[in-house]
Amino acid sequence: MPRRRRSDWASAVETIRGGAAFLAQGASYSYLRARTLLAGPKLFQDEGFGFALQICKWEGFAVAAQDLILMMEAEMREHLPQDPVVRAAGLMQLYRDVLAAEEVPDHRKDRGWDDAIAEFEARLPVFMEKPPLKTDAICTATALRLLNHAPITDDVRAADKMMVVNNVAFRFIDYQATMRKRLDLVAFARELSGKMDVAA
Repeated sequence: MPRRRRSDWASAVETIRGGAAFLAQGASYSYLRARTLLAGPKLFQDEGFGFALQICKWEGFAVAAQDLILMMEAEMREHLPQDPVVRAAGLMQLYRDVLAAEEVPDHRKDRGWDDAIAEFEARLPVFMEKPPLKTDAICTATALRLLNHAPITDDVRAADKMMVVNNVAFRFIDYQATMRKRLDLVAFARELSGKMDVAA
């Protein structure tokens, strides 16, 4: 029997949290395995490389969660309040709850997620004021964050930019299909609208 799609707040938070973790880890690990080739097995056992990879994954997670929320909002826009300020307030609450559902990684123990929250707060007005963007345009932010934190040299970073952007876009588009199977987005839009009214 097919699993019934959910539309409650907790299910949406978990779908975003789990998706962001899956996307950030999958994209960062697969890229670095491909880039390091035969040196990969030894590098992945190196403590310094491993710690850098963890930072890359978690920094990617924070932005991937933002991008997944923006993707959802783009799909639900016609069912949400028209006021961009109201929409932004509700989406901020959703993002805070997603981050709160995940343990703060070691390299962020002293500062938590405050800068990630401020970053999303700054991004939201731009997205709320313009027509909804397609997934591949939204998730470029995740790709660039992963590249910025990947333990590679700057020349490799520049050469691999489009490859990573395209790979991340493919992964987000694939997860978007999974998200649609798990969540009834139209029904969740009603739940989110209620939170937006309260947040505003």
